[in-house]
Parts: sequence; structure tokens; C-alpha cells
Amino acid sequence: MKSTNIEDLPQVLTAQHIADYLTLARNTVYELFKLPPDRGGIPNFKVGKSRRVVKTDFIGWIQSQRQQQDKVAQRRINYIETGVRSIS
Repeated sequence: MKSTNIEDLPQVLTAQHIADYLTLARNTVYELFKLPPDRGGIPNFKVGKSRRVVKTDFIGWIQSQRQQQDKVAQRRINYIETGVRSIS
């Protein structure tokens, strides 16, 4: 199931749903499952031997990744403009 629209995804996602949506290898998604969410990992839970993700958690994860990347980009811009590194 290749889905390019978040609304088309089910309420509980598999690694394959996420891999298809983000156009990543499924193994990459499993690696993101292993990371704690505060280190960039996708919040997930176990069902038997499988992992699942609540769709709203996935949407929140995408938003947090974008915000983190925006912060990094802004620090780079500030450094280019001022020559001073930001510590935050």
C-alpha cells in the first residue's frame, strides 16, 4: 500500500505504512523505532512481535522533526550572518 496522503493511512500504522509514506526502507523505520523519541525515534508500541504507531503520534513526530530541523537551520543562518555560534 503506497500512500502519499496522510489522511488515507489507518489509525494504527505498521512499519510498512510509514516506510511507504516517507519513501524509506522498512529497515530504516525499524531503526527509528529503536531510538527513544527524545532522540528522534518514532514513538511506537509492541503488538506481539510487531511494532505499531498511532497515527496521531506519527503526525506529531513529523512535526517535531520539522521543528528541530528549522532550529538547526536558523542556528546556521545566524552563524553565517553573525559569525557567532549559538549554544541553544
